Amino acid sequence: MGDSPVGAVMAFAGQLGPPNPATASPPAGGETGEYVTNPLEAWGWMLCDGRSLSTNMYPELFVALGYLYGGSGASFRIPDYRGYFLRGTDAGAGVDKDADMRTDPAGGTSNNDGVGSIQAFAVQTHEHTYLAANSAAAPADPGTTASVPPGTKTLTTGGPTSSLTPPGDVKVSKNETRPSNIYVNYIIKFTSGVLAVPR
Repeated sequence: MGDSPVGAVMAFAGQLGPPNPATASPPAGGETGEYVTNPLEAWGWMLCDGRSLSTNMYPELFVALGYLYGGSGASFRIPDYRGYFLRGTDAGAGVDKDADMRTDPAGGTSNNDGVGSIQAFAVQTHEHTYLAANSAAAPADPGTTASVPPGTKTLTTGGPTSSLTPPGDVKVSKNETRPSNIYVNYIIKFTSGVLAVPR
């Protein structure tokens, strides 16, 4: 874990202890002679939770991030990746067709389509085809009102479900569109050294 550059982010499959100290500013260990109680932070990694850090106490990470994720003067923020999927920057490839709809992180500056920019969820434009009606309306007798045969609930042809009772075979959420996923902790390297740990 010590070979990763400062500012590198990786997925961590384990649980994390609380930040040490709660604000993680300043860091324990190193030149202070204090001990780090969070084992992960002892190795120079912390959770990407948007916390504010001191530019003086975290100079290496500040050089890597600057104020990209917010902050000013003597403090800067790290990225907050909690609940997000990560996506590589388009960098002119044209794969992200909605790159112009990206926004800066809260309080940060990333020129909208750069590292750190955020994109809201969306569903691609699409169409549904429907089964044709089995019968047409019959002509009305003189002096009577024309009527249309009552409709019958039918499935779309090639639709996303095989049941007329929602949600059928499709898992439905009123909040988001998403692929199958698994939780991890995204952590960021904040120093090139290793901090002291209690023995």
